[in-house]
Amino acid sequence: MANGIVEADYPINFRREDAMVLGKDLDSRRCVVLIGMKRVGISNFLRFFLNNKDVVKTYIGGKASHIFVPVDLNDLVEREVSPFWILTLKRISDAVDSLPLKKETKKKIELLFLDSIQSQDLFLTIDCVRKVLVELVTEGYLPTLFFIRFDRLGDAVTPEFFSNLQGLRDATSHKLSYVFTSYRGLDAISPSVFKKASLSVFSKNLYIKPAKEEDTKMILTTYKERYKLSLSSGIEQALFDIVDGYIQYLQLSLIHLHERQNPLKEKDELFQALLKDERISLQSEELWESLDDSEKSVLLKAEKGAEPTKDEREKAKYLWDTGLLAETGGKTHLFS
Repeated sequence: MANGIVEADYPINFRREDAMVLGKDLDSRRCVVLIGMKRVGISNFLRFFLNNKDVVKTYIGGKASHIFVPVDLNDLVEREVSPFWILTLKRISDAVDSLPLKKETKKKIELLFLDSIQSQDLFLTIDCVRKVLVELVTEGYLPTLFFIRFDRLGDAVTPEFFSNLQGLRDATSHKLSYVFTSYRGLDAISPSVFKKASLSVFSKNLYIKPAKEEDTKMILTTYKERYKLSLSSGIEQALFDIVDGYIQYLQLSLIHLHERQNPLKEKDELFQALLKDERISLQSEELWESLDDSEKSVLLKAEKGAEPTKDEREKAKYLWDTGLLAETGGKTHLFS
């Protein structure tokens, strides 16, 4: 478990349903695409999943030695395929350092990384990734590469790139798994490369919706303990009702409350104060701009209390899949 990671301290039942589904898929060595509206909390969930010491035995089980390798595409300066593979190889190499491997094996992997850096050759870099992964599988490990914020690479991927991903799976006898995170499915971010027919056998979509209230409370409790925050019970409940499981809204709201000179006492007072916060307004604008025209139209219709038609629901299915819209008592409403 990595020191200093707040999410590592969450209770093991944090987002239990999502963790169970992801754990089962990884146990079966499937590839998964975690999809959610922007900043809903996918990275928050993964930091818990990757760093809580009890996750593997609780949600994956078995006696296999799993190795998780997070590759955050926010670390890419250039959104190109070659830097992507160099970053991937570097993160695998970093993960190897903490494994109880023989010195000869670690040295071999280190030399592969150095050869790749010195060559500046894309083919050699991918081949080095293959050799390292095969070495890990040979040593009895089951590697999973977590490509976080994969949608950042959407414009750069090619059919050859997809073939390389599949080739690495084949080279490890399908003991390698991938977990991608994105605010859209792979076929949406690059439809010419990730075609639905191919994806049906390559990966599975798992939609991450806003957290349930019990999960939001776990996050708030952890932040309160770590950062010595003090909130009245009334404001806490108002906060849960307003942010409704959207993690970025929760974090920005806590920053706002921490910075305030005068404490807030009523829900409506809190709501009005948050509406005026520029950071929260910008986040709302980012959510809005991430939608296409048909989705925006349905969202506006739901906000006015009108029920979308069957055809509108089909075209804007993403809104329900990600939890932007929900059903309560037969009525459609916004998540927050």
